Parts: sequence; structure tokens; C-alpha cells
Amino acid sequence: MLESLNFNFSFYDWLLVFMVTALGTLSAYLKDPQLKAVTATIPIPFGFAYLAVGKIIDTPNVIAGFYCLLFAQLVRLLTYKLKCPIVLSIILGLAFVVLAGTSTLPLLPPDNDAIFVCACLFDFAVGITLFQNQKYKSGVRYKTPLPVYIKASAIALVVGGLMVIKQFMQGFCTSFPMMNSIVSYESRHSLGDQCRQLPLFLMVAPFMFMVMRYTELWFGLNHWIVLILGWIVYTPPYMMLNKELKRRNELNYNTVTSDK
Repeated sequence: MLESLNFNFSFYDWLLVFMVTALGTLSAYLKDPQLKAVTATIPIPFGFAYLAVGKIIDTPNVIAGFYCLLFAQLVRLLTYKLKCPIVLSIILGLAFVVLAGTSTLPLLPPDNDAIFVCACLFDFAVGITLFQNQKYKSGVRYKTPLPVYIKASAIALVVGGLMVIKQFMQGFCTSFPMMNSIVSYESRHSLGDQCRQLPLFLMVAPFMFMVMRYTELWFGLNHWIVLILGWIVYTPPYMMLNKELKRRNELNYNTVTSDK
């Protein structure tokens, strides 16, 4: 029974819980809305989820990045437009991702390079389009008043609960919005900043995905080496784009008149 519910966590599952809890707790104590959003686009949780799943990078991993963007946008719209409580918005967003992921999986042929590359190009195109056109109001500087031991314990319980559905998501698990759900709650006064940050992931992650997939396919490298190579490819362009986003934020924060 426990196995069917996925309560029997592996070492990498526990490592993933620890890393997401640590990053989620960090986001809770950061006041800067953009820095909170950055914690949701650092591919550390992705990396440990990849190790926990133990499968080669394929199309579901790529599509899951796009679903994370849809999750953040859905939470923002439900919270700011429809005035839903933030917890309900996050639950509905997670339900959408689970439904979309489990519905998409049967439609994807396994190990199809053409579809994989097309999915990477799609992510990149969506990311660069949004990066060039998106505008949101500046977020509110806020950090949790709770003591660290209470906040970290609460986040660990949430992350542990989200891990239960890992087996149902399969390849989508690597970019499942565990971190985004935590950051959405901690950024409930600045959800636009998270939506503004995620296109950076969509622009840079496809290159990480391709390097990880083909170094493992062609050279049969250990998953840790594949992951480190992916992080090396991801980090420099992400840092440059983040610097540019920060510059744009500083220019636009006082002039944007659209909704959050």
C-alpha cells in the first residue's frame, strides 16, 4: 500500500525534499520580490528530481517547464483577478498541472528526438516572446514573520505531500511546481515577479535539457556528471538574462500601469 502511494522515498527523494525545503525557506526570508522569484528558477530542485526519477531527459521534462509557467500565471490570475485565497489558487494550479501532465503523457511517443527538439524550440520561443513583452506592477517587499523552525517545518510537510504524486507525473516530475508553489505563497504580494522571472527559465533550460539528454545518450555518462554539465550550461546565460531583467525592472517599476 505504501509503495502504491509512493511513501517509500529513496535517498534522492529525501535529498529533493531537503533542497526544496531549504530553498523554499530561503525564499520566505528574502524581502526582494525578484530574489524570491529567482529561487523558483534555480534548477537545483529540477536536478535532484532528475536524479530521483533516474530517467534520461525527454520531452515531458521540457513540456513541464512550460506547465510551470502556466501554473504561475494561473495562480496570479486566480488571486489578483478572481480574488481567490492564495492557498486555493495554488491548489487549483497544482490540480491543473497534474491533470495536464497525466493527460499529456500518453500522447507523447518515448525517446522521439524530433518532438523533443520541437518542444525545446517551443519553450525558447515562448520564453523570449514573454521576456520581450511582459509588464507587471512592482511587487511588495515582504518576508515571513514566523520563526525559521516553524516556517521550515511547514514547508517540509508541504513538499513531502507533493512528493507523494511524483510517481504519477513520471518525466513531468522534474519540473513539477513544488518550488513554484512554495514561492507563490511566499510571493503572494508580488506574484507578477514570479511570472516575470519564469521566461528566463524557458529561454535557458532547453539548452540544459539538450546537453543533458545527448551527453547521456551518446556517452552514457553518470547522472551526476550529466546534471553538473547541465548546470554549467544553464548558469552563465541565466545570470546574464537575470541581470538584464533586473535592469528592466528598475526602469519599468515606476511606469507600469497594468494590473499586477
